[in-house]
Amino acid sequence: LEYLGILKPTNSSLTKIIDANKDLSIQVHPDNELAEKYEGELGKTECWYVLKANQNASLIYGHSAKNHDDLVNMISDKKWDRLLKKIPIKTGDFFYVPSGTVHAINAGTMVLETQQSSDTTYRLYDYDRIDPNTGNTRPLDLKKAIASISVPFVAPQINKKISNSDQSRTTEFLSGISPAYFDIWKWEIGSLTDFHHEKGSYTLVSIVDGEGTFLSDNFKKIIKKGEHFIIPAQIKKWQLDGKLTAIASEPLDQN
Repeated sequence: LEYLGILKPTNSSLTKIIDANKDLSIQVHPDNELAEKYEGELGKTECWYVLKANQNASLIYGHSAKNHDDLVNMISDKKWDRLLKKIPIKTGDFFYVPSGTVHAINAGTMVLETQQSSDTTYRLYDYDRIDPNTGNTRPLDLKKAIASISVPFVAPQINKKISNSDQSRTTEFLSGISPAYFDIWKWEIGSLTDFHHEKGSYTLVSIVDGEGTFLSDNFKKIIKKGEHFIIPAQIKKWQLDGKLTAIASEPLDQN
């Protein structure tokens, strides 16, 4: 069991925490085909579990353009208020952000992000902010961003599955979603609960609330809020005990 602050395995996904104290830039990620064409690497599909959201917090999630020409015209005319979709959020919300989705995390929001293991990001808009190091606005990636954006935007349906066992609950967030790059679960543990390895080569676990114990064979470890660990596939079965909430994911064998 290896503890890490930011988890970046060599396979197909990674997990990180983003704490936004100001509005982050408006971005889009290409799909695998475009990322290979432009960068020679994978695209990026990701998802967010909202760990904390201040009152009146929001996200940029999607756009209002009806077709490609509409998209280009609104970007050229800088009609950002009309183009960008802003949605209110609260702690505990979950968002699936497939490649091609215009998005941004806004101020007062902390999310746990699970994503394809790729850094391919195109900045669409940055509120015309000045970089203090250069005295200029930060560069944009308009041509590649526009080519990557899915038009029209259709919000993906999240097919949640919930199962209960004694005082514990498991929520599967991405049941039946395609393309699927990872499985995501929320484990709400209230008593000793059995788990087993599913599909991937490892399981990433982030404890987001509470405290408890991880048990497997003769191994026992206290785990608590703020800790992250990897369960390799060689560990076929394990148990969690205590009062805690965790977000867990397994990468699926896709590129």
